[in-house]
Parts: sequence; structure tokens; C-alpha cells
Amino acid sequence: MEHQSLLKTENDVARFYGWDGLSTSFVSREGVLIDTTTDTWILSEYNSAGNKLKFDAIEDQGVKWALKEYIKQRAQTVSSISALNAYSAIRTHVLRRVSGSAEPIEEALITSFENMLVEMRERQSIWRAYYPIRWYVWAADRYPEMGFDSEYANLIDAIEVGGNPKGQAIKSEDDEEGPLSSLELKLIYKALREDSAEEYVCYQQRAVVALLIATGRNSENLTYLRESDFQNVAPHGLDPCYIIKMPRIKKGFISPRDDMFEESLDESLAQYVIDLIRANRENRDSISQELSCKPLPDTLFVNVTGNKAALALGVQENILNMTTHDIRKLLKDFVARQGIISPVTNALLHITPRRMRYTFGTNMVGEGASKKELARMLDHSNIQNVGVYYRLAGRIVEHLDKALAKKYASVLNMFKGNIVISDAEAINGDRKDKHLSFLEPGSMNPIGEIGVCGESNVCHLDPPYSCYLCSKFQPYAHADHENVLSCLLEDREEKLKKYESKRLGIQLDDVIIAVAGVVDRCKEYDNEKKL
Repeated sequence: MEHQSLLKTENDVARFYGWDGLSTSFVSREGVLIDTTTDTWILSEYNSAGNKLKFDAIEDQGVKWALKEYIKQRAQTVSSISALNAYSAIRTHVLRRVSGSAEPIEEALITSFENMLVEMRERQSIWRAYYPIRWYVWAADRYPEMGFDSEYANLIDAIEVGGNPKGQAIKSEDDEEGPLSSLELKLIYKALREDSAEEYVCYQQRAVVALLIATGRNSENLTYLRESDFQNVAPHGLDPCYIIKMPRIKKGFISPRDDMFEESLDESLAQYVIDLIRANRENRDSISQELSCKPLPDTLFVNVTGNKAALALGVQENILNMTTHDIRKLLKDFVARQGIISPVTNALLHITPRRMRYTFGTNMVGEGASKKELARMLDHSNIQNVGVYYRLAGRIVEHLDKALAKKYASVLNMFKGNIVISDAEAINGDRKDKHLSFLEPGSMNPIGEIGVCGESNVCHLDPPYSCYLCSKFQPYAHADHENVLSCLLEDREEKLKKYESKRLGIQLDDVIIAVAGVVDRCKEYDNEKKL
């Protein structure tokens, strides 16, 4: 195909083959007019920072023509995100190998594909060949004269690429990519509760963390949220009942907001969304002036500089949408700002929306959710992709011993009460009914009195387990809290072995860590006394 090298522009291609030239625009499946007059296209995909497609680096005009037509077809019939994914895969795995090749284009393409397939098989990632193969087969049917061989197309069309591996990070329990440990999650909760920073971006960070904890959704779901999606559905005068309507992604809808999924929110986590909505409204005028735009959509997570794709395409409703990269950055920046160190890796906690989703799934398994319930919670269309959580249900439990409990106690500060030397120092110290004893689990043998309850009214907690977590508990400095810690650790291990649901054992973790904190505080007190 020596003539290919003589075709320097798309107009040369059209004239040589007697075809009409490429269209100067088209309408995407989302209903947006896409300008194609240059080699840089901006697709109607608002969640990706890389929504620009650049064709100018493709040297062969026939290949460029075939790729543009294929991308256009996917954007029109499937979605803009599908077109972006196809472009990225073809450019990365095929065209970078073809560029600068001394072979004729037909041979260069085949060589590129063969090398790609060898590498992917070695890495067990043949599923990544899906888009390149589909493009080549499509182009061979329509443009064989451009260097796409029909026989080779038949050969690669028969390759079973399968789907991408499901839950690899979950299966491996990767410390950097898999589910967060329960202790890492406790650190995030603690940072969330104690963070009082009032910069606008800090409100956004806290709301992102809260929604990812509460719903296990992908970052893309969050980019499409509106303030009006968050509601208190309880009748006036009753305790609030908060829900948020989540846009559904990857379901084939023209827009994720064409179908919504209601999620309930715990009141404590919902408060971070309420705070963000208030901050949004306080900043709305300045954002409107910055973008020279009125009225603004009621976007929940606001991109204060505007969504570049929506601005370029004039799509008003998405003009404030963040990208998925922006959501990930809010999450990472929260962890960095709070300086959350993982007790598992002893390094800054590596956090992503995907890890939060894995964590949500594993926690729901621990709570006893069925496969059907978990698939609904994660918004999967079927139960195929949730099985990995159940296969690991018995293994998603961290080891916890006395040394680790004391280590975590210094970080988590689960104990909130005050240590006392005697009853004279304690609130209610003169009331025998407020003195607390600890019994060995499964027996009636008291270890001894461990402290005094400072609650004047009737306490509805479960002593002594809940006491160590209560701010009104006053443990004795001289009590044998070390023995309490040993008993609780033994009880934890027995529950983990005995019961199918590991949740019964894990529920003791907070108490164990709080007791470990009391042990350390008592030792500090003894050391100070000796000095």
C-alpha cells in the first residue's frame, strides 16, 4: 500500500478514494454537539480530566481516518466514556508501537497487535485487548484499503478476551489497595469527628469521606450529585431521616441522572452533607462571578473553576461538576491534611474511593448482608461480582494482641474518661451502686472493682464493656486493668473461632483498645508518682 505514504491529509484520503470528507461535527449519545473540525476533540464526558482526544500525532492518514470514525461511532451509539476508553486503549497499546515503524502500515499494525497480545498474555491481562481488537475488526470491515487485513481481523476476532479480573485487591487483602482494616477505618472516623477546619475545600473533603463511608459508591456517582438529591424524609417534628438519591452509572442510561437510587444516611454522617450545602450557598455568589454564569446548578460537589468540558460544550447543567480525579483528590487531601498514619503499614494511609468501596462491601458481609442485599447496596446488576466478599468473609479480621492493642490505643484515644486514685476523687464515689466490677467472661468470678460510674441517672449501657468507652467512666489507677485486657483478648479469640459471623469478635475491638489505653495511662500515673 505504497500510496498510503502519499496521503498527507484527510482531504487527500477523501479525494483518493472518492469519499465524502469527514463530518465537521456530530451529536453524541448524550445529545451534545461535538466539534470535529480539528484534530482535537472534546467529548461530552464531564468526569474525566482527560476528555480531550488528540489525533494530530497519528502519522498515517488512513489509520487516523479509521480511528476517528470508530470513536465517533462509539460516542454516538454507546457513550462518550466508552469512546474515551476505546481511544485511550488503542493509542496506548497499538498506535504507540506503530509510530515511527519502517514497515508498511498493514505489516506495522499486525506486528503491533502481535507484540501487544504477547505482552498481555504474559501479564495475564488479555482483557485489555478488547477495544484494540474491536477497532481493528470494525475497520477491516469498512476500510480494508487503509491497511486493515480481513483475514487477520478474523483471527483476532476469535480471541476470547473475557472481562477484567474482579476483586483482585480484595482477594489479595493488599495493604495498599484492598479493604481498609477496621483500625484504619476507626482513624478516619476519628479524624472526621475532630476536624473543625472551616475552609470551603475542607467541607468538601469531609462530605466526600462521609458519603464514601455511608454508601460505598464510586467517585463518578458523587460528581453528578445535586443538593436537591439530599433530603430529610421524616415528617415535621419527628427525628430526622436522611436519604440521598444516587445517580446510577454504568447502566446504559444516556445520563447517570436518568435513574436514581435512594440511600439512607446515618444522622452523624448526614451532618457533613448539610454543612457542605450551607458552605455551597455561602460561596455561590463568588463562584457565579468567577464563571460569569447565572443561574448556577445546585451541584453538591462544586468545581469552583468550572468543568472544562461542560464550559467548552456549553452544557449548563454540568458546568460545576467535579471530575473523578477531583473527588479522589479531596479524599487523599483529607488524609494528608489530617496526617493519618496507617497502623498496618506505618506510613501515610493510602486511600482511594475504590478502597472505600471494598471496605463498605466487606463490612456489610460482616453485618450479615445476603449476596442479593450486597449487590443492591453496591448497585450491581447481579450477584456475580459480590461473591469475592463472601469467599473472604472468614479472613477479613485483623490479628489483635496486647502489644498491638496498646499501640493502637496511643493513636485512637478510645478512652475518654478520667482516672481516679480513690472514691474520694470520683463522682458518685460514695454510692456503692455506682461501683463497677469486672467478671471473667463465662464465669461469675469477679476480678475486682475497676472504677466508678460518673452518671448520676440510671445508666443504660452494658457494663463493664461499654464503660471503658464512656466519658463518665472513672477507672481506678490501682485496678488490675491489665487482667481485664487479657480476658477481653481471650474472649475475642474464642468468639472468632466459635461463631460463623466474625462481627461478634470484632465488636470487642473498641473496648479492647480503650482498656489498653487505660493500662498505659495508669502506668504513666505510677511513673509520675515514683518521680
